[in-house]
Amino acid sequence: MRRKKRRRRAGNLLTGLILLVMILGVGVQLYRLQGQLRSARDEEEALAAQIAQLERENEALSEDLANAGDPSLIEKIAREELGMVMPNEKVFYTYGG
Repeated sequence: MRRKKRRRRAGNLLTGLILLVMILGVGVQLYRLQGQLRSARDEEEALAAQIAQLERENEALSEDLANAGDPSLIEKIAREELGMVMPNEKVFYTYGG
């Protein structure tokens, strides 16, 4: 009878040890998955912000296309982006010190 009890105890101990190792393995995997999920959420937020910025730029470009023939817009672009001036117009430059 003693041998049967020892075998049962050894079997129960081995079963408990196997279960403990399996539970630890699952816990480690869950911890890793949680980190991956957090990383994916951060990336999702960054991409959403990037999409919003690109949508704003797209709207501005669409407005520019809609107003492409507007003389005041053409003049504004010529002055601000190309540095052009009207004939006989005088330009003064100031230098900050």
